[in-house]
Amino acid sequence: MELIAGGSWRYVFRAPLRTVLAARWHSQYPKLDDIAAEDIAAVRRFKEKFTRDAIPHKNFTTTFHRSGGAGGQNVNKVSTKVYMRFTLAEQSWIPAYVQQRMRDIDSSRINSRGEYLVVSEKTRTQRQNIEDCLDKLWQHIDRASTLPRGPSAETTQRVEKLRKAEKARNMETKKRHSQRKAGRRRGFED
Repeated sequence: MELIAGGSWRYVFRAPLRTVLAARWHSQYPKLDDIAAEDIAAVRRFKEKFTRDAIPHKNFTTTFHRSGGAGGQNVNKVSTKVYMRFTLAEQSWIPAYVQQRMRDIDSSRINSRGEYLVVSEKTRTQRQNIEDCLDKLWQHIDRASTLPRGPSAETTQRVEKLRKAEKARNMETKKRHSQRKAGRRRGFED
């Protein structure tokens, strides 16, 4: 149902959830053939050199806020929650393809100004929460820089074998059906 002008509700046809999820899955995972060769080369070079310590976090804006949850009076006195943000488009050390994948995968982490936001309140110290933010950011970048794999040779052979078997089965079914109809025709000619 959907709310329309005037405060009334109307039913709207929606695609089945399976279809929506499948479409979303396919849009998030492009095929290797769909990616430009220079992007593939840039991502592979980036993956070879990229480590967690290579993240230039000094350029990021880091703010501290009061953390929620258990911790007694310490929670009320110390600002240990870390908000680490940076403008994704300005980061020249991240290849364009990886930046686009980060936008696609983690769109909820990007605010209206184009800043990528990583938050941590896991521990009770600022330094450990900064390290946790860097770990999270490294994992997000690593996931976004993973290139899709094509099917293996075994899978391709198996699919081709199944395709040929299905084609043979269909031809056999057609042949039997044709023979059955031909047998009926001969009975009427007598």
